Amino acid sequence: MSRFPVCVLGAGSAGVGFINGLARDWRVEVVGFTNRSPDRRAAVARTTGVPGFADLKELLAGARARPRLAVIATANPTHKEFAIECLENGLDVFCEKPMAMTLADGEAMLAAERTSGRVLQIGFEYRYGSMTERLTELQRLGHFGRLCSVDISDSRGHWWPESPNTPISEVWRLNREIGGGTLIHCGIHQLDLLRAYAGEVAEIQAFIAPNSLSFYPREVPDHLTVQMRFASGATGSLTITHNRGATWYRPSPPWVPQYHKVPGHGMDIVIAGSAGAAIAELYREELHVVRFDVANRESVLDRTETFHHHHPSRTHHDSTGMVLRFIANLERGAGALHSAADSLATTKLAFACETAIQEAIASGWTSARTHLL
Repeated sequence: MSRFPVCVLGAGSAGVGFINGLARDWRVEVVGFTNRSPDRRAAVARTTGVPGFADLKELLAGARARPRLAVIATANPTHKEFAIECLENGLDVFCEKPMAMTLADGEAMLAAERTSGRVLQIGFEYRYGSMTERLTELQRLGHFGRLCSVDISDSRGHWWPESPNTPISEVWRLNREIGGGTLIHCGIHQLDLLRAYAGEVAEIQAFIAPNSLSFYPREVPDHLTVQMRFASGATGSLTITHNRGATWYRPSPPWVPQYHKVPGHGMDIVIAGSAGAAIAELYREELHVVRFDVANRESVLDRTETFHHHHPSRTHHDSTGMVLRFIANLERGAGALHSAADSLATTKLAFACETAIQEAIASGWTSARTHLL
């Protein structure tokens, strides 16, 4: 049985993670990766055993086998350029989130997919975690009845992994032009989940407080709340907090705790409907299922389902696992796990939320802005 040939664009931490993760699967062959730095290519090739190339053209000419799939794990602003290049060269594409840094770029990627006849998959892997998929199954089985509300909260340590004297311009996670900031870089995952569970959003309202962390740029909030009204009439919210949990992002001094045991770190999803509710504590790896006994005016905790037997990333953040599922789809001729058009809709929602956030900041931090979508 021949292995499925894959290439990886990008050799940063995300790219190396994909190279190592995919190479461990016997069904996949990573035939090469790209990076523009000769020194970085040599270092990654030495540690992974996968050959490095300067760019896609060089890789296609020199790799042992022609890849069928390109995994794009480059800087966020380059996603459009590389995705279109891969599609035009006849490759299917898995592109890390965010899809693009502008709506125009996202629309260009979607147009390139349609013209090429290939498949573009955006990496919103949170949909395919063990616990998030269980919520989808409960919804499909009718546990919630008519959906009333979906609320997601995500609390983590701050985003300054570099040494303390690093210029702010070099801390890419806190640079909205490169990383996208609190919402576009990370909170977009939760926005995608909100759409997956509750459908399209009709109205949003953003609330921003002054930053607790003085080293965060003014335009990157360390705490934000977005309230939503869905087209169905259900309500929702997203709260992201960086100013509560202890951080371990900095590599020196090294500290790698079990993040689900660190106070202030948590990602919770609460879904409620006319028939029941569920509380998914993703970092704790526990799902609490509640049934409404209306006749007896009771809310009954039916059970707690545990997911401790999985690797912690399986609850929501298994990027390599999503690529492998996408590959299985491609081999069956089934296409994307969810369409690029669907991912573009999440991208549009994210940019609408970001606009509301920046307007609230510009008006003096405490104001809210309402937007009809």
